[in-house]
Amino acid sequence: MPWVKSNLVCIALAIALQTQTAQAQGDLLDADGMAEAIVAMTSRVWTGPRTPAPNPVERPSEPSVALQSPYALLTVHADPGVSERTVRQAMTALEHARARLHGMGWPAPVSDGDLGGGPELDLYLTGGLPADAYSDGMPPWTYLDRASTFAVLSPATPPTMLDACVTAAYAEALLMSMDPAEARAWRRATAAWLTWELTGHFGCDEALARQQAEPFRSWVGGAAGDGAGGALWLAYLSARHDAVPGRFMRDVWGLATQRTWEGTALRADPDLWSAIETAVDRSGDSLLGNIEELAVLRWFVGRGESNDGIMAAIDEDAKVPVSRQMRRLPTRVIGRRPLQSFGSAYVVMDAAVWGDRSRLNAWLQGEYGVRWSFVAVQLNGHGNEVRRIAAPHTGTTPKAYLPIELDDTTRRLLFVVTNLSSTLPDADEPDVSERAFELIVDSSQD
Repeated sequence: MPWVKSNLVCIALAIALQTQTAQAQGDLLDADGMAEAIVAMTSRVWTGPRTPAPNPVERPSEPSVALQSPYALLTVHADPGVSERTVRQAMTALEHARARLHGMGWPAPVSDGDLGGGPELDLYLTGGLPADAYSDGMPPWTYLDRASTFAVLSPATPPTMLDACVTAAYAEALLMSMDPAEARAWRRATAAWLTWELTGHFGCDEALARQQAEPFRSWVGGAAGDGAGGALWLAYLSARHDAVPGRFMRDVWGLATQRTWEGTALRADPDLWSAIETAVDRSGDSLLGNIEELAVLRWFVGRGESNDGIMAAIDEDAKVPVSRQMRRLPTRVIGRRPLQSFGSAYVVMDAAVWGDRSRLNAWLQGEYGVRWSFVAVQLNGHGNEVRRIAAPHTGTTPKAYLPIELDDTTRRLLFVVTNLSSTLPDADEPDVSERAFELIVDSSQD
């Protein structure tokens, strides 16, 4: 009888609306508790995954300098000895980040209830805490799960990196405030990507270069820099799926936010991975196809020409290394180290190995338990792509085969192997889908 449930919910709402009056009159009947109990009786019990709320952290001791913005609810606090120039530069960067992100449609962090001396978002230039975003706790007045947050940055940050580091710190505090249930690695990756959008730097460190140097790593959960290396994946997604710059990732963060009605641990589903998969699928695209395409594109950073604007914008020193080189036919190679979920390996063979042969056969044998991507790219003498062939993604049997017709201009064969996992990764959990592989290449029998 639906009307019974509707009436009960209306009663609960009526009781809740009377709470303030009842408390003012000294009512000891706990009207809030009664309303919550009635709603609990008429609502489904959440049985999905949960994650702890961020631990509240005591703020740094009262700093000697506090600079408030005249334009936005922002304050920069600084330790004694931090120069006025540094404080003002940090404030300028903070105002710029706030204005640009607001213009991109991102919300402001929730008010901290004057914990920093006022309602502003507080950035501390201090050595009292490691540089990071921190939570004061979960405010009780918000409908969706939100956290009160502040950011800490080292006062020793080089002046040349201060703008990027302030931007990343603000973005991490904003993202924790917006969805405290999301993994820290996702905040780090998204903040590094947003920092690149705003300043041209992928975050506050060299995580992206390390991610490229270690392509076996997963995107986000196992990424370099506690997740910041995953910014390249988000930049690729944004460029591929944005109708308006920056909208795709903003919207999937909004899709992943939720409301925890009961208990202290937060509802953890949907997370960013499932939100991205849903959004990509709804666009008519394929998440695994995107993973495979990026695995190939990142090879061209610092090598040849790339028609992809994101890859062209990355420092040429951030090359993915050659995992193995094939020096004879037939040949069999084993990957030097297992690949994490969505991690890749790059095996090459130069034209001198196949000589005047026009056809090759290549086989992939991966370990069981995950799906695999197997792509062969033919490169000319300048390192540019001539032709590409991809095997269908493997299923329960982790084997793939590629018949390769060699183009006359091909001077190098690049084999790209990617672990597609068996499920979406969980950035809150250790990667259990790490797997090894081997390749066999032989000349075709004409």
